[in-house]
Amino acid sequence: MTEDKSLWDTFQKLATIIEQDSTDNTFKYALLRATSEVCQDYKHLLKVQEDLVEVPIGLIVEKWVLYYWPLFEYKPLIPQMPERYHGEKRLQLQFRKQLDEIIQYYQKGNGVSEFYNDYINDKIPLEIDRKLLSLLKKIRYLIQRYPMKHLGYSVYKDHYQVYKPNLPLPQPRETVTRKLLVEEFGSFTINRDYYEAFNKLGGYIIGDQSIFTQWAKLTEKFTNKEPGFGEIQGLLMMQPITQRQVEKVKNMYTDKISTSTINCVWSGKPINETSDLNIDHMLPFSKLRNNDLWNLVPSKTDVNGRKSDRIPSTKLLKKRKPAIINHWMKLMERYPTQFTSEAKYSLIGYGAESEDLDNLFTALTCKTEYLVNERHYREWNG
Repeated sequence: MTEDKSLWDTFQKLATIIEQDSTDNTFKYALLRATSEVCQDYKHLLKVQEDLVEVPIGLIVEKWVLYYWPLFEYKPLIPQMPERYHGEKRLQLQFRKQLDEIIQYYQKGNGVSEFYNDYINDKIPLEIDRKLLSLLKKIRYLIQRYPMKHLGYSVYKDHYQVYKPNLPLPQPRETVTRKLLVEEFGSFTINRDYYEAFNKLGGYIIGDQSIFTQWAKLTEKFTNKEPGFGEIQGLLMMQPITQRQVEKVKNMYTDKISTSTINCVWSGKPINETSDLNIDHMLPFSKLRNNDLWNLVPSKTDVNGRKSDRIPSTKLLKKRKPAIINHWMKLMERYPTQFTSEAKYSLIGYGAESEDLDNLFTALTCKTEYLVNERHYREWNG
């Protein structure tokens, strides 16, 4: 009962912060949204202690790039602060110019989706690497200097009460990679109660009735309803397209169907026709939005339909472990660097060896147990 009361008290504080804290720009919503997503999806990259949780600030920086990209790319200008500030060289606006340079670089290609694929595969072109690193540092500075400082003032009447950056922040000079952002971009701490609130109630915090809605409403006000609320909300919810990941795995197995036996990971039954081959997300994309190679497995069409958006149970995973491991080995042989990088970032962490597939499998079962027991997603037993 005490734990439930503490969680409820913290959630009430968050509700007050969302409603009452200053809203001269949208940074508050970007920070809260990013924190909620990071606490839910990247526990393996956080240092959870008794009273505090340490979070790599680079995880928040990455989210901000993806949040603001579609807003900055849209023409005409979609302001993220009141009209009275337009034209002034205020510090909050400085990263728009730098992000615009990256956006323009990728306009000749597939935009944010091409950038994201370069980024997750550690293949940022050398000609923009320095500019991107400078942008990421600028965003990091703005995050710790403004929303982290002011967020929570309506509750505590003081600064840095919810977020506490671990200063001074390091100044990395290496090539931009996900690992660089996680390990060498510094960190911040939040109280364990806030972490639990983001972790357990995050679905509501970033739901249509809270942060998304408030951000979209404020932006609509800044734009004088052109574009309107619905279009702005669509831009805010936009995600990089990583469908090519699914196509990679499907093409790998399509090439082999005529010459070797391909079995469904879940049922063990042979897949003899390409029309019967589906690439299933072990952890459903609708729940985790994850297209990493480790999460994609061959499945028969009817089996994939029965699984739908449910989470495979620990019992089922253990039963099908040999098939999953065998599939992972094929992916590692075909795409060793990408498979390893994605597994470390989104599943097992950088302190572990992703080449050890038993450890990777253990991390997968921990992830599914979390989704079922703490997030209360529906379970599937095959």
